[in-house]
Amino acid sequence: MPIKQIARHKQMAPNTVRRFLRCEQPPRYQRPERPSVAAPFEPLILQLLGDEPGMSAAEIARRINWPASASLLRFHVARLRSASPQAEYQPEQKQGFGSAVLRDFLPGWAECGLWWPPAELDVGHGQTRQCPVLLMVAGASQYLGACLLPSARFRNVWIGQRHLLQEWGAVPHTLRWDTSGIDFPWAWHFETEGWDISWNTYVARAELDDLAVQDRGLPLTGLAAARRRLRQSSSASPVPAAPLTFAAGLASWVQETNAATRPAPTRWTEERAAMRAPATVPQLLATRCQGRAVPDTDGYIAVAGNHYLVGPWGARRSLTVELSETEVTIRSSGYHTGGFHVVIYARSWATGIHHTLPQSHTVTGLGSSRSREEAGP
Repeated sequence: MPIKQIARHKQMAPNTVRRFLRCEQPPRYQRPERPSVAAPFEPLILQLLGDEPGMSAAEIARRINWPASASLLRFHVARLRSASPQAEYQPEQKQGFGSAVLRDFLPGWAECGLWWPPAELDVGHGQTRQCPVLLMVAGASQYLGACLLPSARFRNVWIGQRHLLQEWGAVPHTLRWDTSGIDFPWAWHFETEGWDISWNTYVARAELDDLAVQDRGLPLTGLAAARRRLRQSSSASPVPAAPLTFAAGLASWVQETNAATRPAPTRWTEERAAMRAPATVPQLLATRCQGRAVPDTDGYIAVAGNHYLVGPWGARRSLTVELSETEVTIRSSGYHTGGFHVVIYARSWATGIHHTLPQSHTVTGLGSSRSREEAGP
């Protein structure tokens, strides 16, 4: 039978029929060989198993940044564990952190969490509330930083941590969080109010800067010790009623705690040098607590539990709102009623208050670098 007739009968190209006729064996599909996804990680896995034969696959995945499925890693770990020489494994008695974790966390990491003082503070307008304190403890030197927050909302937690990072002048390469007590809003909150700071945003920005954020796992012994010391210091002295007075007392308690901490193997200056410079983490530190909001029919914008008056220039317009430790800044998104408006209010820790007197209201004209002050919002 001619080749062309076979090609017409089988609906193939004639050259395909010629290639099949030249083969010594019947045609069979063969998948091209590819290296395993675990091949580049095998030296690291063998090294970890050599240092500690009883290490779990989950711990190995965390240390080598395993990109594939956990079941695939467990298969390769079991294969390499059986192939590697077995050393006698004796689990060590854990005191705080295990020895393997101490080798993994080099100086330059920190523990973060909230501490709730027992007393309530007078936040103004006849209101009292229990305000949390954000703690950040350097892992190796046990150096403590603290900041008083108006509430446990994550936007306030991020504002406080940004303040502590600026005080330290350095950013830890690993941030281990105790998220208990932190108020994380639902996803619809960010869709309706347009705020761009959430826990997922925080973690994503940190990963873009090659920082590690951990919110579960090993016990945070440094954070627990800092809470215990601050609890003892606060119980030994009268608790002030005003937030500013309490913040001043908190600063003195932190200094006493840092002075009373027993000498660690790594000093604060050495650990600070091991941290990242602020200029190397632009994604995280550039994250602002801001959103977009439209004034209501009365001209007020609801921000952080309060209402701030906006003039007629912002009526029925979507405005940019930025929240800081002490101020609420409202900006026009474009040219509105004679220029670009910026209204700054003093932030109030009380809730449900209508504020009508801003600290400043500046207007910049179109194509002009000069700004003028306006009276009122």
